[in-house]
Amino acid sequence: MRLAAWPALLALLAAFPSAYAQPSDIELLNSDYAFIDAEGMTNVVGVVNNKGVEPISVVMALDLSDGTTLLEEPYAKVMFPDRGAPFKFRVPAGLQADGKPYVASVERVDQPLYDELVFNYSNMAVGEERALSGTVTNAGQFPFYNVTVFASVHDDQMVQIDSSRSAAIPVLEPGQTAEFSMVPDDSIKEETMYYSCAGYDPNAPIPTIPAGDGKYIGYNMQTISKVSSLRYDNATDSLLFGIKPYIPSGGSLSLKFAQAQQNQTIAVFMDDQLRDDAVVTMDGRTVSLEVFIPPGDHQVQVQGIRAIPEFPFAALGLAAMTAAAIAAARLRAALKIP
Repeated sequence: MRLAAWPALLALLAAFPSAYAQPSDIELLNSDYAFIDAEGMTNVVGVVNNKGVEPISVVMALDLSDGTTLLEEPYAKVMFPDRGAPFKFRVPAGLQADGKPYVASVERVDQPLYDELVFNYSNMAVGEERALSGTVTNAGQFPFYNVTVFASVHDDQMVQIDSSRSAAIPVLEPGQTAEFSMVPDDSIKEETMYYSCAGYDPNAPIPTIPAGDGKYIGYNMQTISKVSSLRYDNATDSLLFGIKPYIPSGGSLSLKFAQAQQNQTIAVFMDDQLRDDAVVTMDGRTVSLEVFIPPGDHQVQVQGIRAIPEFPFAALGLAAMTAAAIAAARLRAALKIP
């Protein structure tokens, strides 16, 4: 419903070109442990880590004894730098794995990490179910959808014996806290001691941010960076956020939002300094800006997001004209000019 109010935004939400990441950026940790579940299927597990400097999506593969190949995504659709995700293959009864799991494909994803979810949990398995449970809080100003939490399951010898994830949390509104839990497969429940590398996988947030009075601003952001504390400030008509590029040499930020008026003025500040190198273009429907983000943590302010009503300008102009007329009248009187 919110996006329906932004027909111009729907036209600009096009995918950016992607490039394939290097295989050397991937660390694959295959477990030597496998188990047969209650359905007679052999479960093969492991973890894939992103050691590169760009977000990626990965497809895993496992060859089978009948010449076919199983394909599975890790439990995270997008893996950000220095993060990973477990995976699990379930081999049909009567078949065997022919070798170890391997990476079938890896692709770069130009998607920012919105660092707004706060987790609270203990890694130790608890209760008869040997579960991992905790809470997650949305510290941001926009909702997250279909958040799942995942982790690797280990025995008392630190061996990964399963990959597990929670049920999806359908929506997590700003400020909301929700509980999550996950359990290992019943066949290895008694061996479960602890969980490691817990992570989360939400759908990409719908690109709108509240602007007060029940209104929302639509935007599209493309950057290989971690983005935090994204918000709209009504007093300065600005989009504010923290940003840290993943690439050591820095990277670009592309931001698009609906153009509100013909002569809209946009200013980009970084760490309170005006960035006059920011490239801003408008086509009558969309404002597009590109700016380079240097290495490290920065605070960005983009001013001029919404249309400023013409009345204040008219009022200021009228006030200036009135003041000028009064000053001229006083000058004429002082000089005794009729």
